[in-house]
Amino acid sequence: MNMVSSELLLGLVQNIGLFAVVALVFLQIRGRAAAWPAPLANVLLGLVFGGVAVLGMADPVRVAPGLFIDARNVMVGLAAPFGGPLAGAMAALLPGAFRVWMGGPGAVAGVTSLVGAGLIGMLVAAAARRSGRFGNQHLTALALLVTVMAPFSFLLLPPDLAGRLMDTALVPLSLGNFFGTLALGTFLRMEQERLGLETALTESQRRFAATVANLPGGVYQRVLTADGRLRFPYCSPGFFQVMGLPPTERVTLEALNRILYPEDRPRLYASIHASAETLEPWRLEYRIVRPDGEIRWISVSSRAARRDNGDIVWDGIVTDVTETKRNEEALIQARMDAEAASRAKAEFLATMSHEMRTPLNGILGFARLLLDEELTPRQRHHARLVRDAGRSLLTVIEDVLDFSRIEAGRLALNSTPFAIRDLIANCAAVLRLEAEAKGLTLNVAVAPDVPDWLSGDPDRLRQVVLNLLANAVKFTEHGGVGLTIVKIADTPDGPQLTITVTDTGIGIPPDRQGQLFQRFSQIDRSRGGTGLGLAISRRLVEMMGGTVGVQSEPGVGSTFWLSLVLPRSAPPTHGCPPCSADLLVVRRPLRILLAEDLAMNRELTVAMLRGVGHRVDTVVDGRQAVEAVQRGLYDLVLMDVHMPQMDGHAATRAIRALPPPVGAVPILAMSASALPDEIRRCRDAGMNGHIAKPVDRRAMLAAIDDVVDGEEPATPYRAGPAGPGKAGAGASARVLAEPIPLRQPIDPAMLRQLSDDLGEDVCVRLAVAFLDELPERVRLLRAACAPGGDAADAETGAQALIAPAARLGLVRLASACRAFCAALRAGRRNEAAGLIRSVLDAAEEGAEALRGVLSADRTGALFKSLAKDIVRTP
Repeated sequence: MNMVSSELLLGLVQNIGLFAVVALVFLQIRGRAAAWPAPLANVLLGLVFGGVAVLGMADPVRVAPGLFIDARNVMVGLAAPFGGPLAGAMAALLPGAFRVWMGGPGAVAGVTSLVGAGLIGMLVAAAARRSGRFGNQHLTALALLVTVMAPFSFLLLPPDLAGRLMDTALVPLSLGNFFGTLALGTFLRMEQERLGLETALTESQRRFAATVANLPGGVYQRVLTADGRLRFPYCSPGFFQVMGLPPTERVTLEALNRILYPEDRPRLYASIHASAETLEPWRLEYRIVRPDGEIRWISVSSRAARRDNGDIVWDGIVTDVTETKRNEEALIQARMDAEAASRAKAEFLATMSHEMRTPLNGILGFARLLLDEELTPRQRHHARLVRDAGRSLLTVIEDVLDFSRIEAGRLALNSTPFAIRDLIANCAAVLRLEAEAKGLTLNVAVAPDVPDWLSGDPDRLRQVVLNLLANAVKFTEHGGVGLTIVKIADTPDGPQLTITVTDTGIGIPPDRQGQLFQRFSQIDRSRGGTGLGLAISRRLVEMMGGTVGVQSEPGVGSTFWLSLVLPRSAPPTHGCPPCSADLLVVRRPLRILLAEDLAMNRELTVAMLRGVGHRVDTVVDGRQAVEAVQRGLYDLVLMDVHMPQMDGHAATRAIRALPPPVGAVPILAMSASALPDEIRRCRDAGMNGHIAKPVDRRAMLAAIDDVVDGEEPATPYRAGPAGPGKAGAGASARVLAEPIPLRQPIDPAMLRQLSDDLGEDVCVRLAVAFLDELPERVRLLRAACAPGGDAADAETGAQALIAPAARLGLVRLASACRAFCAALRAGRRNEAAGLIRSVLDAAEEGAEALRGVLSADRTGALFKSLAKDIVRTP
């Protein structure tokens, strides 16, 4: 029995070995024909496995007369895991048909065994697909199931035949099926994986070759051996093309030496050895000389690695960058040209600013001086038209310069606390009279949940809001204009606000709305303007991190809106909100040197300075300015920037080189260019500040105050006859004097002066704004003077009233506030407590008188007639 089993087992092993040889041949064929369609390959695999099973059945292992066994189940069971369900079905079908053809008492059992093995193979293959791969656990399960399947098929045999098989073939058949499945399956799996790796490697090599062929340069591998030899194991065809070498030539150190540009050779080898020492990435640009004599620039880059044997390997790429270098050069030249163009543009703007501001300086200045004269109504009307036209032209210049600064990225935003409600009220006050003159209503509303104090650039925000309001009033003939602010969200950076300006004006056609925020775009050119206001507003809002837009319907009206986030801010510790009126007060007399080459500008500036009591000497160029500073001691030098002989910058540097104290005299630049570059040049030259032309008298005097130390308490002006040292022809005469008590709370001469300086409409708007703010200022002053109040707050509140009250002619209020502040500063609290009553009474009287003037004539014309009724005590 043992001898029989051994012979049976040996026969099965031979049978399975035959299967392995046939399967190996097929796998080789399949690997070479990887492009075959998958169904066709699976059918062929099934036919091969089934054919091998038939081959085993044709030469079976004889057990006894009429009894034989084979390893058909091994092949049928392995077909599905290695070829798919289609292969498993074909492998079972072919030997099953052959077994039916053979006939005999065991045909049913044989076919059943084959079908069972095929189904087992399909089930195991399905489980392997779900797990991702055919592993050892799947192969073991397949072997066990195929082994168990064979004895069950014995039950379908005749009893005597089944018994004989159980006695003689069960053990060798089971062992053959189990170990045969494991052995043949393992062999097939390893061979399949090997073929898969070969296919992947072939594909990888194909992709590498395709990638290398499509690279703009070449690929190479360079090796520096441990004994110091430099070899190139691999160089792509592109390498030979870039380097200008024959493709059949072997790349050696000698071959590279022939083409290397002599001056670059030491640098190249030094960089290679440096990279070998540090193993850092190697990058270099060097030149080669091709066989035709052409010099080309080569760029190489690679990564270095050290092998276990000590060799240094660089895998890298090489490209021809000759054209590129001719171009990163063209770009450099283009950048230089662009920078030159930018400088030319800046110089052009500075020059045009200077050339336009210089005559404007004379137009506006002499218009102001002319308005100081006794003129007929017609002459005064014409003078005001000249002044207003000059102001309009100045606005155009400022718009152009603002837009140029924005486009050049030279406009910077400030961040400071401001009261949003005061800012909006100020904007409304500026446009209210113009709206009322056209019969329009102007309504302003700020939502209660909008914070009182925010942080941002109030000047630029005011510029945007004023532009939107001015446009709304300009393009509205009937109805009204509304300004609203609402909070739409709270963000981590602060509240998000939407500011809306609505009008009932002419409206904007839909096809024109997209052009509104573009530069030089105007809906109705007949209404004037530069076409830059909305473009500047949009850019300013975007710089603040916000958005701006419009909704409009022709004949109905327009709604302009802007939305932005502004951080919350705490209010200032002391004092009231700043007064709306930038009011002029008298400074202490100074000795000033004016350096100005244009006679018109000299005469105008001298008139402005002497009109407030300053003593002025003049020179016409920078050299004379240096000599004058050396001869005499001045409190201040006003230095024009553009002068012959020696300009203002050079003159300032020369003065700063003088020994003190003359070398430390404060110097203010006077220039028609207000661009940041010009201001920076003035600072770099040693100047203390900058005054833009056309010169605004208040701005100039404020700038003088800022740089001159030791300022004495200011006192208001009073009218008086011209005397020695006054300005020349036509200048209004003023002298410094102590406050003079008046029989009435308003000094009409000061109101007239304000009207002449600013215009009647603006004068009235400032008076209205002062009256609007006065109740709040008085309330804060009362609170500060109450028991437990802060003396510093009281002094600050009273001090804030002095300048606006004096400029509006409320001399009693200004004098009372000045005396109150002096008592507090001297520590005389009791005296100050008595003076507060005078301040409050003067505020009430002055407000009543100012309201009377405004109610008598809202156009401001009454200011002129009041000047004829000045009454003073002897």
